[in-house]
This record gives sequence, structure tokens and C-alpha cells, in this order.
Amino acid sequence: MWCGPAMGAFNRWAENSHLFPAANRTVVEVAEQLMHGAAYLFRLRQLHAGGAVLPASLNDYRPAPLPN
Repeated sequence: MWCGPAMGAFNRWAENSHLFPAANRTVVEVAEQLMHGAAYLFRLRQLHAGGAVLPASLNDYRPAPLPN
């Protein structure tokens, strides 16, 4: 199945995390990680729009195990 550059981008995003072994990638886990990352980055943009000065290192969200 051809999936284009999105699969490579996902693999780069997931490397060095608990999602790197493909066995750890369930639909629910990946969906939760993507939604958590989107909410995190959205909040950073809100803070920036409000005038907060944050370190650039915060702009790189990487998946981490979420609490149950």
C-alpha cells in the first residue's frame, strides 16, 4: 500500500520514543498521541499570541507514554 511521505514523517516523529517498535503502535495510542501533540502545539501558539516568550525547544513535541 502506497502511503507517500506521511509514513516517513511519522516514523521520524516516532523514533526514539515508545512508539518506535511497530508492536507498540495501536490505533488508539497513535490517535491519542496525535491529538495530544496537536493540543500541546495549539496551546503554545495561544501563549505566543498572548505575548509569552518561550524557548524554541518547546516547539518539538515528541510522543511520550500517556497516563491511563
